[in-house]
Amino acid sequence: MWRIEEHRRVDRQLAGAPIEILKRYEKWKDIAAISGPPGLRLIKGFHDEALAGQWKGHRSSRLGILWRVIYRVDGEVLVIEVVAVTPQDYRRLKMKMYRPARRRVDVSPGESVRILRELQELTQSQLAERSGIAQATISAIENGRVRLGVERAKVLARALRCHPSVLVFPGWDIELENAA
Repeated sequence: MWRIEEHRRVDRQLAGAPIEILKRYEKWKDIAAISGPPGLRLIKGFHDEALAGQWKGHRSSRLGILWRVIYRVDGEVLVIEVVAVTPQDYRRLKMKMYRPARRRVDVSPGESVRILRELQELTQSQLAERSGIAQATISAIENGRVRLGVERAKVLARALRCHPSVLVFPGWDIELENAA
């Protein structure tokens, strides 16, 4: 498990973000917490890449055309900062105060499947071919008419190149569970 900390400015930066960007950010955090940077690189829609120049030592993942997660890895801690940028505007901001990442929106298992499918640039039919699950079933899962279930989650996670818990337990905090 990776611990994710956010810069204190993240709340302000995400205040005006579209709901789809917030949901993608929640999926990004789920994947980063479970699989770390190697897991982020497997999701081609994130276009996860190392940055250069004044951002050397940082990485960037794409949430949308104008939204990036800029983060760096400190040992077993992902320190992240979400910045609204254009491809030409990677101004370095001071990163001094961090706190544990918090959930801003809830993402259902069906929405998780849809978001990861779209990030992989797959249609429902293509995902059906990869997973062996009928396209109609995938559509029903994404629209919340059919429960995902653990076995389907395992198959879909393999096809989507992520850990099954990213689909089944979106936003689950393992540290809170262990404390109980």
